Amino acid sequence: MYVTMIALAGLISTMFVATVASTISELRREQANLRAFAKRHSAF
Repeated sequence: MYVTMIALAGLISTMFVATVASTISELRREQANLRAFAKRHSAF
């Protein structure tokens, strides 16, 4: 019983960390895309 609960808690924690890491990497990629877009469309 306890082993099952610990295993499920570990899985949920791992999925949460993976989701946060994915979100952060996506935000960084989006920020880089916006910088490149601004650089291409800059008047100067």
